[in-house]
Amino acid sequence: MGWMFWIDPAMFLILFCLFFYVFSSNSITVLHRIYLLLHIVFMIWPIFQFVAQTASNTEYQLLFLSISYVGLSLLGIGWFVLTLFFTGQSYVIRKSRLFMLAIPALASVAAIVFNPDGMFLSINDTIASGKQLQHGPLYWVMIGQLLLYVAVSFIIMIYKLRTDESKRHRTLVRTVLIGLMTHLLFSLADLVVNVLFIDYVYRYIPLISVGMTLTAIYLVHAIGRNKVLDIIQIAQRDVMNTMSTGIIVLDEFDTIIEVNKVIKPIIRLRIGDKLDTAMIALTFKDEAAKDFEAFFNEVRNRPMDRVEFELELKNDRFRHIIIQSAPILDQKKAAIGRVLTFQDVTELRLLVEETNRQNVQLHDRNRDLMLMQDELSQANKKLEQMAITDGLTGCYNRRYLLLQLEQEVMMNLKFGISFSIFLFDLDYFKLINDKYGHLVGDEVLCSTVNAVKGALRKTDILARYGGEEFTVYLPHTNREQADIIADLVKEAVESNRVQIGAGEPSISVTISMGVVSIEHFEPSVIDDPKAYLREILAQADAALYEAKYNGRNRIVKRKLA
Repeated sequence: MGWMFWIDPAMFLILFCLFFYVFSSNSITVLHRIYLLLHIVFMIWPIFQFVAQTASNTEYQLLFLSISYVGLSLLGIGWFVLTLFFTGQSYVIRKSRLFMLAIPALASVAAIVFNPDGMFLSINDTIASGKQLQHGPLYWVMIGQLLLYVAVSFIIMIYKLRTDESKRHRTLVRTVLIGLMTHLLFSLADLVVNVLFIDYVYRYIPLISVGMTLTAIYLVHAIGRNKVLDIIQIAQRDVMNTMSTGIIVLDEFDTIIEVNKVIKPIIRLRIGDKLDTAMIALTFKDEAAKDFEAFFNEVRNRPMDRVEFELELKNDRFRHIIIQSAPILDQKKAAIGRVLTFQDVTELRLLVEETNRQNVQLHDRNRDLMLMQDELSQANKKLEQMAITDGLTGCYNRRYLLLQLEQEVMMNLKFGISFSIFLFDLDYFKLINDKYGHLVGDEVLCSTVNAVKGALRKTDILARYGGEEFTVYLPHTNREQADIIADLVKEAVESNRVQIGAGEPSISVTISMGVVSIEHFEPSVIDDPKAYLREILAQADAALYEAKYNGRNRIVKRKLA
């Protein structure tokens, strides 16, 4: 065995290493996946050519050679698909279309697999070992379909180079074009040397394997150095750098892991450094330095909260900057970092001041009236929302619930529609406030509300009745349905875990609940629906009291006729 015998396995090892390098050193995008599929096809040829040369049995040699030619016959459609994706025409590829486009390649594969009467490939044992491989007419059909795919790919790429104005797209197309040309040149050389003029050559020369390897080296070089496939990372970086807001991303140890260009004129920072707030504060003057340090002290004291502060700078010119700090939480709601944003609102502030001065000078009452009307409209919307919702939990408040129930009860009594009411509160909630503080208590309330909402239907109304006590109105709900939903609510709250901080174990709470269901109505109650509503709520409250008196974490159900 001469040195040429080892070229195929050497090329396979290089291709395998390149495959591993691309897979391990890049964030795999769709374009990476498409290229790696072509790369896998590259690896099929050299390894099975080598295995075929090591096999002593003619049948096994023919089998391994056929597998290598199956990979070779798929290269045309592989390059074609790669071209469509890299030229931005992936919309062409649908399941039905892809099958139609792949028919020539699939026909070649079928010819290789079945090899009727050796019309694709055969081995002649009677001649020299290096020249025993005989190619039939179906082999040239395979060559024809490969050239067809290559020709179409060339036409698409040349057209895109002439018409596409995007520099990144042109670089991408040019990369694929050079790779395809390299592969094609070595493939044609292999066809001439190892097929057409095999009688004049001492033995098989693995030119295709070398061509595939050189093509893969070039493409991997383009992927790694020129970042031609890293569109997601490029887009992320471009988006950050084109934003008007300065951004600093910190990890849990206050190490800088990302900054954008906007922040550099304000603060000099380097990725990998630890954020030294004291040193940064020294770059500001007078009160601005103290305000900046006070802001970060507030951030340290409230690591789980979003903190905002407006800073006034009086350096070379007067500037207003809004600084925001927001925690980055993982799936367990533990802080793993922080995002700082710096937004220059100087022009906005100056514009507001100038507008105010003009309004005072010109007494533009009509404009003032429009502004006032808009502000009043927005304020009214906010007041309306505040009037019906609880500021802490976001659910409806007691006032809205009672108004809604008065209307609903009248309709239910009039048309004989069954309904149900829950009244529940959190067990031993005062102990949570005493042990963990009111901030954790508020978090427990909000988390419990979210858990209850997840167990309710869209038509159900959840309201905070007072303190840690809540009410649920369930329209069109009989007793059996109400019992099922009550059990779901109780289980949802009991299984809900509330994270109280990094390194601290999560806590859970239980609820006691009173359930009242109304299915039948007396005509006399229509005369005074408010009194009837008070009676229903009193019954629910009594059921809740009974649940708490009997040990809490339970449901007491009552039915009013």
